Amino acid sequence: MRYLVIAVVLGLLAAPAGAQLYLELGGAPALYDIPPDGSQWHELYPTFCTVHIQDGYEDNGDAEVSICDVIIIGGTRYHVDWVGPTYDLERAQPRDEIFCEPTVLTGGIPIGEIWHEVAPTFCQEWEVLDFIDSDLDGEVSVCDEVLLPDGAWWHVVDVRMDITVTEEPSPVEDSTWSKIKSIFSIF
Repeated sequence: MRYLVIAVVLGLLAAPAGAQLYLELGGAPALYDIPPDGSQWHELYPTFCTVHIQDGYEDNGDAEVSICDVIIIGGTRYHVDWVGPTYDLERAQPRDEIFCEPTVLTGGIPIGEIWHEVAPTFCQEWEVLDFIDSDLDGEVSVCDEVLLPDGAWWHVVDVRMDITVTEEPSPVEDSTWSKIKSIFSIF
């Protein structure tokens, strides 16, 4: 009985996994600059095209958007789990558009990289088979072309900052702790 009560209490204390969002920043001046409050974040997943307004931002001390920062949207705190580029890709024939992010941030020439599609088909993976660096800057940028396994060349329309965030659990009220302590006091 004692172990059952302990298991139930620990189950109540375990923070439920918060909502996870994939967000893309519109109009960022530089890829990892901390955006000002009021910035608009475009949701890529789970609800494509929902716009969120940033209320606040807590930096982890490195003066750029990075893992372990906190972004506040609509009064809710979100832990930044991943930061990187989102590639907006267009194909001419047949006409199509996808949004992808690299699964591993390597930088440079992306041949052989695996890209994770976040919209419209969430979790579709694409291997970059070939790459045309139109501006010869040595990295994926606007106007470059990537060859994907569908046999088509995809044009890079835009490169934006993408973050994956998880809603932080609400703090436990003092009264809840008092109730939990009282359960253990009967043993």
